[in-house]
Amino acid sequence: MPDLTRQEVIKILAVTDGARLGGVDLSGVDLSGLNLSRADLIRANLQGANLTFAYLRRAHLEWANLEGADFSNANMKEVDLKAANMRHAILTGANLTDANLFRTDLEGAILTGVIGFER
Repeated sequence: MPDLTRQEVIKILAVTDGARLGGVDLSGVDLSGLNLSRADLIRANLQGANLTFAYLRRAHLEWANLEGADFSNANMKEVDLKAANMRHAILTGANLTDANLFRTDLEGAILTGVIGFER
C-alpha cells in the first residue's frame, strides 16, 4: 500500500520546489504528467508506478525501486538513476540525455525509441 496518493503528491509539489520524497512508497501510484524536476526520490519505491509524460529533469532516483514502472515519453534529462532497479521498466520514447545510469539495472526494460541512451 503506497504512503501517498496522487492528490497528496500534487499538494506537496504545489508548496515546494524539489520535493523531498526519499524513501516514500509510491508503488502503483499514477504520477503521469507531473513535474517532479529536482525531486528527491532517493530509495523511493515506485514499483509499477505510472510516470508517463512526467517531467523528471534533474530528479534524484538513486537506489530507487522502479521495477515495472512506466516512464513512456517522460523527460528524464540529467536524472540520477545510480544503482536504481529498473527491471522491466517501460522507457518507450523517454529522454535520458545526460542521465546517470551507473550500476542501474535495466534487465528486461523496454527501451524502444529512447533518446540519449546507447547500450
